Amino acid sequence: MSWTQRGALVLLAGLAGLVVMDRVGGSRQAGLSGRESPIKGAVFAAAIPVYPGAKLTDSMGGDYYDTLGGPVTFTSQSWFFDLADPVEDVIAFYRRHLPEGYRPSEAEAGSTAFEWVPPGAAQGESVMVTIRAGQLQIGETVKAKGQS
Repeated sequence: MSWTQRGALVLLAGLAGLVVMDRVGGSRQAGLSGRESPIKGAVFAAAIPVYPGAKLTDSMGGDYYDTLGGPVTFTSQSWFFDLADPVEDVIAFYRRHLPEGYRPSEAEAGSTAFEWVPPGAAQGESVMVTIRAGQLQIGETVKAKGQS
């Protein structure tokens, strides 16, 4: 997948559900805990368990602006993992282990996505989990510092 395609996916995830939360500790769940998680620097995504055996391959992020040349209003970050297990197993894992309140989300053909808006999140903040054959993407969109 090219950097342009990944950037488009991050933008799509951000537009599909801008989600921002107060810091949620990575509580012990199936998968890795927040302390063991390879999702470094996450605000809300640390609460999402990483599928066992998933291997971190890349991360990227971006900024959102309400007006051209204006201040940053939201930031996004996504973490990409390689998967060896069948997509159906990964989907079943996330249906069992996502935090309460998650919901299915619109996804590109051949993908399954879930969105979670953490308790107390500001409007536009959320976490997205997108599952594709051979790849897992966990992304978050949060309000930029200094934005209310």
